[in-house]
Amino acid sequence: MPQAARPEQHIAAAKARLAHTAGLAAKTHATEQRILEAAESRLEEVRADLDKLRHRVHLDPRAADRYRELTLESGQLATVIARARAAGA
Repeated sequence: MPQAARPEQHIAAAKARLAHTAGLAAKTHATEQRILEAAESRLEEVRADLDKLRHRVHLDPRAADRYRELTLESGQLATVIARARAAGA
């Protein structure tokens, strides 16, 4: 018949789980921070490309298509940034 675990064993196991959870939380925060930084960097690039295309949009259909794609990407990046900030990144 197996013996019941002692309170010290339960406490040690709980501490180990808490330490593991804290480690995961730190890794998650670091990942969210990297996502935020990457999204902000890409958003700057997208905005610069939009500025370059702005004057050609009415004359060049390909420029207009690219402008529309970049506008959509800009909106998606804004959503990613907002979510990352809301998560505390």
